[in-house]
Amino acid sequence: MRHKLAAPAGLITAVVVFVGIFAFTGSLVWSPLLAVAAALGVYLMVDDRTAARVDDDTYAEDAQRRVEAALRTVRDVRRLSREVNAPAARAALEDACRYVPELLERVRATAPDSLYSTASQIGGHLESLDGAVRQYLDVQRDPVLYRDAGTLRASGEQAFQRFAEFALDSVRLVNQGDIVRYRANLETVAPPKLPELG
Repeated sequence: MRHKLAAPAGLITAVVVFVGIFAFTGSLVWSPLLAVAAALGVYLMVDDRTAARVDDDTYAEDAQRRVEAALRTVRDVRRLSREVNAPAARAALEDACRYVPELLERVRATAPDSLYSTASQIGGHLESLDGAVRQYLDVQRDPVLYRDAGTLRASGEQAFQRFAEFALDSVRLVNQGDIVRYRANLETVAPPKLPELG
């Protein structure tokens, strides 16, 4: 968090040093040079992260942006799902909108290094789902404008169900590591049975 203050602190330092040096010397050569040097020094003192830490922070920020984009799409799909008339299709979309945030949270908790790639992949699938839901709703609203509207709706409903199953399977896959740890913990909760003396 401290590193976010580095740039503003550096800029304020540059302005103060420039004004102070210029007021004292009247020099347009030394004022900017000393202001830049002072700003750089303050920036480096405030942002004392290593290069590896900067990379980690950048990765975390990029991953968070991907997660936020995916969650925005989930909210859009959830809003659109309310207009779907077919109960099974609406239920599949609601399930998917419940599983995806759960998936992202579990990946963040158990494998944060793969959050960026998971959010990117699921985000791509969600964009496709969003487009499919929008098209499905258009077919639902004006079926006369489409040849074989019933088949188009049925295909959409199957796709919604497949996506919900995919999202649930993904959550279950993440849970497998947790289950292994859970079983290992169960084995160590109680000490082994001692032999009875006799």
